[in-house]
Amino acid sequence: MIEFILIIVGVFLLFLGIFILTHLRPLTDEEIKSLAGKRRKNQIRFYYTYSKNVVSPDKDFKKSMNSAGKFYNVDETLSRFPSTAASLLKYKKHEWIIIGFEKDKKIDLMWLNKGFNRASVSSNLTLSNIIYAAKLKDYTSVLILHNHPNWNPNHYNFKKPSEQDLQSANDFMKGLNPIGVNLVEFVCERGTHHEYFISAADTFYPVTEYIDKITSDNNQKKSKNLALHFERVFQI
Repeated sequence: MIEFILIIVGVFLLFLGIFILTHLRPLTDEEIKSLAGKRRKNQIRFYYTYSKNVVSPDKDFKKSMNSAGKFYNVDETLSRFPSTAASLLKYKKHEWIIIGFEKDKKIDLMWLNKGFNRASVSSNLTLSNIIYAAKLKDYTSVLILHNHPNWNPNHYNFKKPSEQDLQSANDFMKGLNPIGVNLVEFVCERGTHHEYFISAADTFYPVTEYIDKITSDNNQKKSKNLALHFERVFQI
């Protein structure tokens, strides 16, 4: 057993030594772009961090939700909003859709409407209406949540998006990203939210800023080159 461990350690040290010797060089342009993309992705993921706590809905508001569709002024944080929306959709027997408009990690405008039946839902706001609303206050993001009613949660799992959900998200993305608005979509089931789609506009944490920073650090000294390579290869 000890001999096996020593062999594993030896192989690891050999691999590490080879990696160090071959990665003291500066990053290439393609490697800089790859690392910049990774940094940007992680920054975006950090921005869109949500509370997993299950919250209790405002019962009076839940009863008054306009099935035909209506805008509501709200005061929610970005991190809490998906949980709040999921609580409003919990136990709904029809599909509903909730759209939140976010800026500075605050949601102050929300739209919701009921679907036609238990199996499908679509926004009564057209894409052009959503774009118009997003431009009103120069919103950063549009968050779209809808529920999948589950009549038998012991046997069925409706947490995953349908093909229609994915196609709809792709259509909204094509309209929102070019005007500088991010899109995030969720499925809600039994009071919990499950993100399945996120697409950030190119102007949100522009990748060129990360490229410029890495370029300035690159080829300054070998230890810095090595650190950049470690981040590029091993950091998630």
